[in-house]
Amino acid sequence: MRGNAHILRGSTVLGATALVVLAAHGLAGAAKTGGTPTPKGAPIIAVLGPKTSVPPGKFVRAYAMCPKGYFVTGGGSYAGAITEIISSPLPNLSGWFVDGNNASKAKRTFTHRATAVCAKGVPVPTTTPTAAAAMVTRAESDFIRAHGTH
Repeated sequence: MRGNAHILRGSTVLGATALVVLAAHGLAGAAKTGGTPTPKGAPIIAVLGPKTSVPPGKFVRAYAMCPKGYFVTGGGSYAGAITEIISSPLPNLSGWFVDGNNASKAKRTFTHRATAVCAKGVPVPTTTPTAAAAMVTRAESDFIRAHGTH
């Protein structure tokens, strides 16, 4: 295995690079058309949200929403002259949002857009630390019961 580790690392880098290229291609296509193309059956897609105007001295939120049947796995913004304050998934994982501030001295309205990376399917439910600890305790006691050891 040690002798083939470079092959595994190379495959991982190649796979990650392919995802980045696919996401960039999807965002570029969306920027040209003003919408988000959704390739039929694509397991991972890039979404570019609509342009959102940010007047001087204001904070404005921009969104990128995943299509039905997809959930958000990451995101960010096309901010230009806007200062990004917050960048986060929506609580239900249906999309990404960014809060931007226009602190420009030029007193011009600028735009920003949220971006999202969406995966097909249903997100894995998250759990609380207490629930996770309870699952570990139960797994340990199930093991002890099944194997008769402490």
